[in-house]
Amino acid sequence: MRNRQRIRRSVLTLLAVTGLLLAGCGVDKQESVSLNLETFTSPDGNIGCIADETMVRCDIRKHSWKVKPDPECQLDYGNGLALADGKAEIVCAGDTTLNSGPEVGHGMINMVGPFECSSSHKGDSMRCENMNTGNGFELSRSEFSTF
Repeated sequence: MRNRQRIRRSVLTLLAVTGLLLAGCGVDKQESVSLNLETFTSPDGNIGCIADETMVRCDIRKHSWKVKPDPECQLDYGNGLALADGKAEIVCAGDTTLNSGPEVGHGMINMVGPFECSSSHKGDSMRCENMNTGNGFELSRSEFSTF
């Protein structure tokens, strides 16, 4: 019985100290929150992504930019970008990552393996980077870029 009481007091003390520390610190609205989602969506719902330890891929529903058709692609081409170890590439796929998961809101960073993705403050774009290589992409309704 005594051991249970000691454990209970220790846990309560730990919770009280943690609560005081957190209350004193506050959370700045500019701080980012780190997530670990394998499927996620931009706040405006126009971009959906999937990620694992080896790659990240984001597809976009509506966009105004155009890409030259790839004659080797017999599926849908140009509706998303994918990133693995090398440079980001335009996706040739017969499936989609849209509507794949919860929203990565403003100030949130999603990390899966070496890949870090975040949405813009407006929630209408997604930027993903391989933190090991520095390669990545940014995708929005009006444009896309790779780096």
